[in-house]
Amino acid sequence: MPAPGSEFLLDVDTVIYALGTTANPIIAQTTPGLNVNRWGYIEIDERTRMTSVAGVFAGGDIVTGAATVILAMGAGKQARAPC
Repeated sequence: MPAPGSEFLLDVDTVIYALGTTANPIIAQTTPGLNVNRWGYIEIDERTRMTSVAGVFAGGDIVTGAATVILAMGAGKQARAPC
């Protein structure tokens, strides 16, 4: 049951819904300027979680490789624009 007042909306341009634990090569092929490592996982700034594309953040398996849902959720909470 949802807790009263716990729901909110985020104003975003795009959300990329991803399932699975391995990198999809289409991400790098269709996103100009996105840096990925040799395994196809997205490279991020560890402090902000921003990718090489300004305003684009990443977390979860596409950054770390196969890991837990808890780590992916934590990555979402850590993402923030640089000061």
